[in-house]
Amino acid sequence: MRNLLIICAIAIGFTACEKSAGEGGTSVIEGQVYKIFTFQNPTTGTWDTSYFQLDAGRDVFIIYSNDNTELYDDKFDTDYNGKYHFEYLRKGEYTIYTYADSTDNSNVKHEYPVFKQITISSNNSTNTVGDFIIEKNQ
Repeated sequence: MRNLLIICAIAIGFTACEKSAGEGGTSVIEGQVYKIFTFQNPTTGTWDTSYFQLDAGRDVFIIYSNDNTELYDDKFDTDYNGKYHFEYLRKGEYTIYTYADSTDNSNVKHEYPVFKQITISSNNSTNTVGDFIIEKNQ
């Protein structure tokens, strides 16, 4: 009888603990970072838009919650195609972000964060975040 109580207590302990978002799971978050370049075609006078992947090494950050004011928990440098990949994640809420380049009217360059929210709702899943489009020139 005593052994049965100990086994039940251990089983309840394991099932009662809900793990929060973070490392230690079997799911993946992946995506890609693009740039947009908008320009006026000198021949036709119309506006054209080109999309292209960024150079390797763009930092993409992950926060293990949906609160984008928290400090990031991990980061990934994009590959040559602008792709990133966070793996071994548990179910929960996540925030992914990177920095976009911008130039104001005074020709001063600065960066600002672009956030994406994602929820992992099942284990062993691959979750694709919508692509980051981080720069637009006009």
